[in-house]
Amino acid sequence: MSRRTRNGFKNAALALHLAINVERRDSIAIRVTGGMGDHIVAVRFIRDLLSHFGHAKIDVYSVTGEMGWLYEPLPDVTFIEAPKRVFTWVTHRYLLVLQLTHTVDLVHMSSAAAERWPELSAMLQSIAPYRKMFSHAIDAHPHLDFHPALVAQFQNVRRDTFLNHVSGVPFGGHQYPLPEDASLVQSLGLDHKPYITVHNSFNEESGRPRATRDYPFLDDVVKEVKAQLPDLPVVQVGVVGGTLSSADYNLSSKTTQPQITSVLANSSMHFDMEGGLVHIASCVGTPCCVVFGPTPIGYYAYPNNINIAPRVCGDCWSLTLDWQKTCLLGAAEPPCMFTQPPKAVAHAALPHLRVLLSEKRRSG
Repeated sequence: MSRRTRNGFKNAALALHLAINVERRDSIAIRVTGGMGDHIVAVRFIRDLLSHFGHAKIDVYSVTGEMGWLYEPLPDVTFIEAPKRVFTWVTHRYLLVLQLTHTVDLVHMSSAAAERWPELSAMLQSIAPYRKMFSHAIDAHPHLDFHPALVAQFQNVRRDTFLNHVSGVPFGGHQYPLPEDASLVQSLGLDHKPYITVHNSFNEESGRPRATRDYPFLDDVVKEVKAQLPDLPVVQVGVVGGTLSSADYNLSSKTTQPQITSVLANSSMHFDMEGGLVHIASCVGTPCCVVFGPTPIGYYAYPNNINIAPRVCGDCWSLTLDWQKTCLLGAAEPPCMFTQPPKAVAHAALPHLRVLLSEKRRSG
């Protein structure tokens, strides 16, 4: 039996199970696409949706199974790992079905939904013009995601709040109680001392090419920070990445998701490119120094971070199908990232970092 056939039986069985067991009376289905950052934006929106609507049972569908832990703090939310076809098969079992990409799309609504949730009619009125405006981007997702991002920036809204803006659901803030496990921080003796974290997303030994949004000089940035603050430990975090010579502790690929959340929560500042760890840091209140390149700083930047804009180019995110692998200019070294001087990045962060360290010393 082929793998495709096995998956087909598995998906059909899952769809039948869901179709039988979904309780239509209170149930909402939401399909979430994308990676860690997209799911963090989505889970905060779902938190706000529950607060706005009152009680509801929500099933979140995603093809990315390892994102389920993000939804654990929401007791009325069930995370279901399933391909899009399964989601499509069971949508008729729900009162309301939404899809969250870079906007909010209505997939299905039963006649009883508006009666069940009086706030729903106002939300649908709010999203209607955006559904019309972004119809081609919704159909082509993720290939035309730059369109809603451009509209958001013209409306002075960022990725973190755009779903709320589109739907009219009040934003409940960046803080979100992600599951944490402090055991690793404690075992390393870092729970009572300041430190900074850094993420290296490139591993030369893997043989894979460097992504266009990868900043190649973070090691140099942290070396400059350590030259100014020599007693400050550096903790390297992430799932992949070659060891940085500036790191005193390398935890790459050695942490669970709750552990890495705790490491970030106790960090004085996190150094990174735009990506999932920056979104986690926003949930736990840790400021970041973020180097931007292809992804638009006006859309993805969090207001409390030190956001470093590219000196040339930038903002080419989603303009081509392979933007993450190939520079739009055809350059082997994307100029948006390779022309950013590491000393300039370090010195943009250092004044803020010194203030944060001083505050920690006073409070400790």
